[in-house]
Amino acid sequence: MIWVIGGTKDSRDFLEKIVNSTTDIIVTTATEYGGKLLEKLPLKVVCKKLTYPMMLDFVKSEGIDKIIDLSHPYAMEVSQNALNVSKEMEIEYFRFEREEISLLPQKYSEFDNIEELIKYVEGVEGNILVTLGSNNIPHFSQLKNLNNCYFRILPKWDMVKKCEDVGILPKNIIAMQGPFSKNMNKAMIEQFNIKYLITKQAGDTGGEKEKIESADEMGVEVIFLTRPKIEYPNCYNNIDNLIEAIKNL
Repeated sequence: MIWVIGGTKDSRDFLEKIVNSTTDIIVTTATEYGGKLLEKLPLKVVCKKLTYPMMLDFVKSEGIDKIIDLSHPYAMEVSQNALNVSKEMEIEYFRFEREEISLLPQKYSEFDNIEELIKYVEGVEGNILVTLGSNNIPHFSQLKNLNNCYFRILPKWDMVKKCEDVGILPKNIIAMQGPFSKNMNKAMIEQFNIKYLITKQAGDTGGEKEKIESADEMGVEVIFLTRPKIEYPNCYNNIDNLIEAIKNL
C-alpha cells in the first residue's frame, strides 16, 4: 500500500496522474480543506493531523510499504516525522519538493525563523501585508504594530477566528481564495497602502512569482520566511519524474 501525504495542489496533480494505474493508495491530509481538493478522485482519504506515534500506527495498520510525501514545503514537522517513520519501519520514502524560484525582488529581507521575522517587522513603519497562512497568525499576537498588518487568509471560519483570537480587527482580515494574479496583488497593495509584503518561498504553485512582480512594480519590500532545509532521499521537483521513479521499482 502506498501512503501519499497530501493536502496540496501538487498532491492533487500527482494523484490525478497516477490514480488510474494503481488502486493501492491511501491519502492523508492535515485538514478537511485538503481533503476537499481530492473529493472527485476514487481514493481513500483520511483527514487528520498525524503525530509521530500516530504515523507509526498508521503505517502498521494500513500495511504501508511506500511513503510519497507531497506536503507543503513549510510543513517541516510532517516531513521530518514521515522520514523518521520510513527509517524506523524500513520502508521507501519519496519526496516531491517544489522548485525554488530564482527571481528575487528589488527590495527584500530574509529570515530563517518566524521569531526573527517578527522582531524585524516591529521596527518598520507603514502597512504590512501578511501572506504566511493561518498557522503563523499566533506569532503576531504581541506585535506592537499589529494594527498596521493586513492578513490574507482562506475564507474559512476557523482561520478568521484565529485572527480574532489574537486581536486582529475585521478591517485587517482579507479572507479570499487564491491563487492571485499580479494585478490582484497590486490592487491589494494599493487599496491598503502596503509598504511591506511578508511571504513564504513557496514556489510557483504558491503564487510567489506574482507577489514578487507586484511588489517590484509598487515599490514594496518583500520579507521572506525562508524555506526549511531538510536533506531528503529520493527527492524530485518534477511530478512526472517522481511517478516514473515509483513505477520502476
